[in-house]
Amino acid sequence: MARMSETKIEATSRALRLGQYSRHIFLCVRGDCAPVEQSKESWTFLKRRLRQLKLDSALGGVYRSQVECLRVCLEGPIAVVYPDGTWYRRCTPEVLERIIQEHLLEGRAVEEYAFARNPLPNPDAPPLPDLGRDEAAGPGE
Repeated sequence: MARMSETKIEATSRALRLGQYSRHIFLCVRGDCAPVEQSKESWTFLKRRLRQLKLDSALGGVYRSQVECLRVCLEGPIAVVYPDGTWYRRCTPEVLERIIQEHLLEGRAVEEYAFARNPLPNPDAPPLPDLGRDEAAGPGE
């Protein structure tokens, strides 16, 4: 039987255009890699610029997420762009502007600030170990 109404989460997903973005940038805002004020300034800049360029609402645009920690904890703020899997250091507003212009718009990594790569899917990654259902399920499952 088909549902007659859309659930709240489905409506939110549709409004956010989830599934229609070409790239997703994650920015660390609370880790030990940079002062919180600097990370917040970078986050505010990223949101504003993506909105100004309409990359946040364009089909095939860029989705953005702030994260508490990307576990690198050096030379921050740290950002990563997927599906390319390019990791960036020192993501000040000036560096983020370069990432937006060169990587997000033109498809070229900003090599001066890139320090690692892990594209998704990653054809070079080893397969996950066969842990079996009991070991992988975790407590209570």
